[in-house]
Amino acid sequence: MRPALLFVFAACAAGCPAPAEYPYPVRDCSITVRFVPPASLPGDGVLIRGEWNGFSGDPMVRQQDGAFVFTATLEPRDYAYALEVGGGRVLDEANPYRRWVGNEEYSLLRVVDCSVPELRLESFTQPALGEVRLVAQYVDGNRRATPEAGWSTVTLDGQVRGDLFPDAHGRFELHLEGLPEGKHTLTIAAQDGEGRSARPLYLPFWVEAERFDWQEAILYFAFTDRFANGDPSNDAPVPDVDPQANYEGGDWAGITQKIDEGYFDDLGVRAIWISPVQANPDGAFPGTGGHLYTGYHGYWPSKAREPQRRFGTLEDLRALTRAAHAHGIRVITDLVINHVHEEHEYFAAHRLDGWFNTGNSCVCGESQCDWEARRLDCWFTPYLPDLNWRNAQASEQLAEDALWWIEAADLDGFRLDAVKHVDHVAGRTIAGRLHEISQRTGIAWYLVGETFTGTDGRAQIAQYLGPNELDGQFDFPLYWSIIDAFAKGGPLTAIADALEANDAAYPPVTLNSPFIGNHDVPRFISIAANQIDGDAGAQAWSANRPPGSVTDDGAFARARDALTFALTLPGVPLLYYGDEIGLPGAGDPDNRRMMRFGAALSAPEAQLLEHVKKVGQARRHNRGLRFGARYTLVAEADTLILERDDAASDDGAVVTIHRGGEQARTVALRGRLKGADGLVLTDVVSGRSATIHEGMLTLPLPAQSAGLWIPQ
Repeated sequence: MRPALLFVFAACAAGCPAPAEYPYPVRDCSITVRFVPPASLPGDGVLIRGEWNGFSGDPMVRQQDGAFVFTATLEPRDYAYALEVGGGRVLDEANPYRRWVGNEEYSLLRVVDCSVPELRLESFTQPALGEVRLVAQYVDGNRRATPEAGWSTVTLDGQVRGDLFPDAHGRFELHLEGLPEGKHTLTIAAQDGEGRSARPLYLPFWVEAERFDWQEAILYFAFTDRFANGDPSNDAPVPDVDPQANYEGGDWAGITQKIDEGYFDDLGVRAIWISPVQANPDGAFPGTGGHLYTGYHGYWPSKAREPQRRFGTLEDLRALTRAAHAHGIRVITDLVINHVHEEHEYFAAHRLDGWFNTGNSCVCGESQCDWEARRLDCWFTPYLPDLNWRNAQASEQLAEDALWWIEAADLDGFRLDAVKHVDHVAGRTIAGRLHEISQRTGIAWYLVGETFTGTDGRAQIAQYLGPNELDGQFDFPLYWSIIDAFAKGGPLTAIADALEANDAAYPPVTLNSPFIGNHDVPRFISIAANQIDGDAGAQAWSANRPPGSVTDDGAFARARDALTFALTLPGVPLLYYGDEIGLPGAGDPDNRRMMRFGAALSAPEAQLLEHVKKVGQARRHNRGLRFGARYTLVAEADTLILERDDAASDDGAVVTIHRGGEQARTVALRGRLKGADGLVLTDVVSGRSATIHEGMLTLPLPAQSAGLWIPQ
């Protein structure tokens, strides 16, 4: 959980007292910035330098607890500020928000208009399953425009509750019982007698017997257009575009159908990632190799708050999240933060306002425009204007749009696209806004970033992680090791080395996402079957594309091993749609073929699917696989044995991968699994059992096997 935001608060916790005859508390217009210097900084004196004083510096007052405080009354607007401590300039790390002035980064102080009323949550508790108690207070603006009749509304899950009202002093004391399991949303709205509306109090929360933690989740990427077609009426491919770069009919209704059928439950999936939901342009545009592409992928947003019509309506999207939530499944969507399409309303209105990098920008990858050196301002293509998050107005609007989708679609987080191509202010702003909501009800969001790197990218990935930015990132350095060791048959010792490198690079609380494939790389099964040539992107358009299904049993064995490994790691493992059946494909867009189900699967594909279900179900029901620490017990060229051990519950598991040609082997292990001699472990894959004897666990490892041993 991210730390509490302590950087600014109103001078009076619930509004300053009004005269006895006035029924409501009234907002105070002063602000307070509180700063606690880290132990590494001298704290004899602190100056705050802000836009309100031309950065000339105001002294902060030291408190008895060692904190420094600055209090003032300022005009409502956003201000940049920095702190001077011991003669050096520092930013306020307790404050997640940033503001750029010229080429300098500052902390951001937001001073709101105190003439506008405010709704403040004083308490929110869930004493028992299905029960909610909360106290909220209406605080009038300093104009004291007494509300008139009907000035407030309370909605639960979108329905107005006519039985929930504030008292005569604007205090809401609500007690709800009998709420069904799943996700719910309470919203309180109010306005004063002159029509000024308080920002609604948005209170999403879950009713569930066991509190969910994102470490529990297998995250499934249901690439929307290619997963399932549930509503043919919204199919609308663009004329004269090759089908593999065109709309093929997948939609939100199709994903909803698979949720209702239990497809994700069977896989042990606790979270679904869907393609970007914003509208994309209707036409076709040049892409890789000069081929025409449509916006079937969703990464060309052309409207801020309109849904992609070929995926469905906003109500279709809400039906998807409702269905998922009824199954205890969270839903995140891609959030495109680097660019918009040239047809976007914001580019039309703000192309000259500093919202976009238009001055000295270039197209990424062209001459003198290196993808890394110019990563913050280059354009992906000439028709995708690059957003400038350092512009305060742009960052505020983009964050508001993200929060609008969270509420409108009832989402549970975001996958932030192309993180390394935007300033840190993007992730910090979105994370901060979501954290403000989580402080109210304790709801847990997930922000995972995509920073496409090579094997040496851990430091670059790590710089975006932390309590004020991203919860996790997709683990590309580990991915390349997975490809080398599992798909290409390299030594498994390299995997153990990669895991140790991760341990050294990432903070312990990081919820990174390991994976064996995604929509930007060739399919694992095709690499394992040696079907990929040197240029997978060009191959995607050639007659040499991989066939419709793989027939190589060895490739399926390698996929089985890789998925067993990835899905039992700590963090939030990703399952890219189709990898559970060995869906083939070269580079983009051939790696985005239409998903197949049921009778359309070959025997090896169906067997791989059943294996993944067993592993997914084991993770779903074994606390050690969800929360346990990871230990490497054996790391050899053809044998890898890992243990997951949860000290809090004495639960755990042992993961075994043995290639070994035709040679079976037996290993004796002394792991950390708790329990007296006689503890029996069963392999959920084969059904074999083994017993701890005199502290040793002896496991049979058949040749070409992957096992997952769970205590019984």
